[in-house]
Amino acid sequence: MTLKAKANERNLEKQARELLRGAIDFHIHSGPDVYPRLLSDVEVARQAKRAGMRAILIKSHVTISADRAQIAQSITGFPVFGGVALNWPVGGLNKYAVDCAAKLGARQVWMPTIHATHYLKSVDHVPMFAKAMPKDIHGISIVAGDGSLVPEVGPILEAIARNGMILATGHLSPEEGLTLIREARRAGVEKIVVTHPLASFVNYSPDQMREALNAGATYLEHVFNDCTPQVAHPIPPSALGDAIKAIGPEHCIMSTDSGQVVNPPPVEVMTWYIREMLKYGLSARAIRSMTKTNPGRILG
Repeated sequence: MTLKAKANERNLEKQARELLRGAIDFHIHSGPDVYPRLLSDVEVARQAKRAGMRAILIKSHVTISADRAQIAQSITGFPVFGGVALNWPVGGLNKYAVDCAAKLGARQVWMPTIHATHYLKSVDHVPMFAKAMPKDIHGISIVAGDGSLVPEVGPILEAIARNGMILATGHLSPEEGLTLIREARRAGVEKIVVTHPLASFVNYSPDQMREALNAGATYLEHVFNDCTPQVAHPIPPSALGDAIKAIGPEHCIMSTDSGQVVNPPPVEVMTWYIREMLKYGLSARAIRSMTKTNPGRILG
């Protein structure tokens, strides 16, 4: 590497660290968990606080994380939020789990993730989940044979709307996600996020991402984990940049979806993400919008 190239890398790193200050990581997997995690809830919060970040949101595929978020926040004095993913350990499409999570202060409800029918078709995408998946598991779908939502979803959407929580599409197919978004808006849900639409096991086209926004989605959440060794077929960071450029940063959130033992700590992954987007050519203003303004607005 030439001296000029090294100087450019140092400048990018410095700018990325500056942009990290005040950022919100909207998607972190911390421990304790049934899957290996690099850091505990408290450790993740402490590192984010030292880096000058504004807040984090912790996620679990198997349990409510809102109560844990409160404990981490009380210990560290740093804003930590949580939610619930509607997989089998909480009963799947279970309105009572959503009501319980709301009482514990949950900010986000994810539709099925690792137990979604659509995800299980591509479970090898994340080798860790593929190895641990029970052999007798059957997938959770939110749509019936005629394409309408199954009856269990209606009360869940009502609970999300009533409590002002964020609805996230999880690991649903684009077709399921689009149906969900339309029905959620009709049910009065005001905050809707499309979860990592570029992940190979989700795989929204640019037209489907635009359709999701037109149907009522608030933001598209693009995660850097899709570019890391955690997944079997990582995408290049430029793919994230291309999607952001095509749709517009005002409609996007940058988060890490990190915390896995094969990846660096979430603070470092977010720095890495910001650095790659600067290298791609996105402006500091666009990055601030996606790491500070947009996640801050939807979290309230």
